[in-house]
Amino acid sequence: MTDPIASKIDEWVGGGVLSRSAGEAIVRWLDDPACDAFAGGIRALVDAGDTGELEDAFGTSIAFGTGGMRGRMGPGPNRFNTITVGRAAQGLARYLSGAANDDEQGGGDGSRSGGARVAGSRLGGTGVVVARDTRRNSALFAKETARVLAANGVPVLIFDGYRSTPALSFAVRDQRAAAGVVISASHNPPEDNGFKVYGPDGGQVVAPHDEGITAEMRRAGEIRRISFDEGIEQGLIRTIDQQFDARYISVLADLSLDDARDVRVVYTPLHGVGMTSVGAALVKLGYRDVHYVDGQVAPDGAFPTLEGGIANPERPTAFRLGIRKAAEIGADLVLASDPDADRIGCALPLPDRGWEAAEEDLVLNGHQIGVLLCHYILSRKQAAGTLPSSGLFCKTAVTSDLAALIARSYGLEVVADLPVGFKHVGAEIDRMPGGTTFVFGTEESHGYLADARIRDKEAATGILLAEYAALLKRENRTVRDALDEIYRTYGYFREVQRSVVLPGVAGARRIADIMAALRASPPERIGGRAVCRVIDRRSGQARDLRTRTTGPVAGERVNILVFTFSEAGHTRVIIRPSGTEPTIKYYVSASTVDMDGDRDSIDSLAKSVLAATIETCEQLQE
Repeated sequence: MTDPIASKIDEWVGGGVLSRSAGEAIVRWLDDPACDAFAGGIRALVDAGDTGELEDAFGTSIAFGTGGMRGRMGPGPNRFNTITVGRAAQGLARYLSGAANDDEQGGGDGSRSGGARVAGSRLGGTGVVVARDTRRNSALFAKETARVLAANGVPVLIFDGYRSTPALSFAVRDQRAAAGVVISASHNPPEDNGFKVYGPDGGQVVAPHDEGITAEMRRAGEIRRISFDEGIEQGLIRTIDQQFDARYISVLADLSLDDARDVRVVYTPLHGVGMTSVGAALVKLGYRDVHYVDGQVAPDGAFPTLEGGIANPERPTAFRLGIRKAAEIGADLVLASDPDADRIGCALPLPDRGWEAAEEDLVLNGHQIGVLLCHYILSRKQAAGTLPSSGLFCKTAVTSDLAALIARSYGLEVVADLPVGFKHVGAEIDRMPGGTTFVFGTEESHGYLADARIRDKEAATGILLAEYAALLKRENRTVRDALDEIYRTYGYFREVQRSVVLPGVAGARRIADIMAALRASPPERIGGRAVCRVIDRRSGQARDLRTRTTGPVAGERVNILVFTFSEAGHTRVIIRPSGTEPTIKYYVSASTVDMDGDRDSIDSLAKSVLAATIETCEQLQE
């Protein structure tokens, strides 16, 4: 490192502009030959005096969260790059081997000696499957993962191109692997990427394995690497066989519950991998009236046609081009999947205006899609006599209770309070007792699953919406008609939410302070309405504000606070920090099941409570 840069860093640290930990990390990266590729970028930040970026990039280390490791690409231990990816892969290799005598194996030459021992994982299975999406540098990071694992004697099966995240989940089970890694940041901005780990059951790793992998990442010293070509030559890196895709698409085709296909569909993969799964399944099932958004079919990690580069089907603006196409051809519905094709969104025309309406009025939210899929799957299976006598339905705590009410009405066992993150649905499937059959799982962020051969949310589940639309079309009805009928039968539910971005170290502190303040002095009224109970999932305690009593709450300990406005708890506020993004999230649900009023008043209630909740928390920041 040149003296001027060293002097500048010392000056910033001495003046309190830069933390000592960040300064020391910058020096290490500039002195490490393995980081030479990043030296120019680091020096540019120093020359520009961008201490804020330097502090955020070097002051802490990227860590595993709800969906694994995810972050902005760039230099530094708190950024996504070949060093942090290599460290994650090294930690995974150590964890799979039990890290026993790992540091004494020596060499790192990728030889087969010890390979069988490493491959015989503490998780079970053999080797690791590696997949990646269409993001910038995803191919580079997938190869980096493979070459580090191979250098540690871990056999690697890697896809020959981009594939969906649920395809990776299926592949781990199909190949009887010890683990899987997918390089993707899902629907995050274009400058982000991620590293998500799966266990031998095909589900995302959960505690204690995620903590164990993180611990081994921290303990790992030297990152062992061999060249990708050398890994192939030694047989430690192989490409997944060409028959895999056919087996995977057959599983997706098995989701179908009827042969109705007379429906006009617009589908867009939003520049991601969805044509390899959703698109392929539509073809396999014989949908002949499918139209694609031409400008969004080609893979492009910059996501150039999306507002702000955000390819997220939760956002109505992501449907802009799809809705335009639907209006041109008179489509019955629009489907959109996110970049790694594990989330699906849907837009429907209005009965009085067709497609000539604001995007937010045409696009269904994740709760509504989950409700429709749940009702369709259960009603069709019951009619066909294939609904299992002991069936399992799962949802996360922040997902609409309406889907759970439907599942109970069909006699399913219901697990309704899982922590946020679809990995908990996968874990619940793995815990099923003998004789129980998984039927459906849903989460509010557009994640759905209807087949336990896959253990993560699957965008292709959304093809059932096209099938449902085709069936209803025979009866001169629409999907919106079906949703209205569900509301009339079970009660009206309205869910609204907001994510407030608080970036950087300072933002993380503010989020922690808000949660601490809410726990220390929970509001007794929100938006003029009395709070009945405060449920703290982290402590496992619920406080009744009417009786001033407390009691235990079942379920996994997670950093979530719930404020209910009724005994039933369908009308409530949930507050939690995100595990993958620098945000604090607010979820509000209101229902006629436990609140008086019609749809308009319930809608108004949900919106007013959300606004009041955010205002209360903003005051806590001051």
